[in-house]
Amino acid sequence: MEEIPLPSLHNNGAQDPDRWAPSTSNRRDSYGCTHPEAGDLVAWRYAAWLVHEIRSYLDVDLTDKQREKLDASVANLTGEKRALALSRNRPFHIVLRHQAGPLIIKSGEERGFIRLHDGTREVSFTSWPRQTQWHRLPDPYQACSCHGHPWPCQDRDRMVLTQHQMRKMDRLMATAQPGVCAHCLEPITTRQKTVTFPEESRFVPGAPGPTFHAGRAASWQGAEEYERAGRLVDNPDVPRLASCPGIRFIHEQHSMPTEQRVECTAGAFCTGLHGPAGYRQDAPCWHRVVLAGNEGAYARPSVDCGYRARGTCLGGDLSGGGASLSPTAADLLWENKARRGGGLL
Repeated sequence: MEEIPLPSLHNNGAQDPDRWAPSTSNRRDSYGCTHPEAGDLVAWRYAAWLVHEIRSYLDVDLTDKQREKLDASVANLTGEKRALALSRNRPFHIVLRHQAGPLIIKSGEERGFIRLHDGTREVSFTSWPRQTQWHRLPDPYQACSCHGHPWPCQDRDRMVLTQHQMRKMDRLMATAQPGVCAHCLEPITTRQKTVTFPEESRFVPGAPGPTFHAGRAASWQGAEEYERAGRLVDNPDVPRLASCPGIRFIHEQHSMPTEQRVECTAGAFCTGLHGPAGYRQDAPCWHRVVLAGNEGAYARPSVDCGYRARGTCLGGDLSGGGASLSPTAADLLWENKARRGGGLL
């Protein structure tokens, strides 16, 4: 199913206040800064905070864990570049004083927020330049008309997030309509090939399994995503309907019949479910596939299949001697992609 993106990045603050950032027109720096200075007015958790103090950590101040983290950030550098990166990546202690906007305190943080004699709240913590971008507010800065908080305010983001969730719910409900492709939401005619999952829908609890166009590349990719990201996670032994554990290669040897030029890394475990006819995701023989796995990187060997690209074929081995890619290479690639994208469905 196609994902509906949030209208703008700062709306992530409605889900996690630490991910909020003021609008671009409400910043002194377009992309933020890693090292604010004392006296700067910065935006943090929907509020305006005054930087009261900045103190860099010396080597004696670092814990063993912090030292390991700092060394890991410059592991590939040497000489002057390493020394410069160490100074830039070194954590610092920052003290903020609340000026305007909501005071958002997460569970367990109560002791970190100190009330001063004049009633002002102050908080201090460690900031890592490689992980945190501080957005400095201009003077004067833009504020909402409802509360006078830095723009965009928390109420505005909550409203945008609610509207987004309603559109997403409507999109999910549309996937349960009979005779409709769950990916493109277009009607399915009797002459079109389809793939229907027999289990209860993971999109709409209680609804029958979704149906996808099987002859359209985009819809087939949606069916493959539905199966890999959820159906196989729930039951790894369920018969596959839209995916194959291996990667298919097409070798460019013109004197050989087409069926002999096709190879799948899954071997005997190949399901043949590599997408509709004309699907352009097949890797040709000259394309090297490198897969980052738990035990390192797996790459196909340089084997000559008859078609020479710079002297060798980097696809598969037609001799039957075995491929170096894992039989579940496609599944592992999908897991890596899902992990980088923030999780499964």
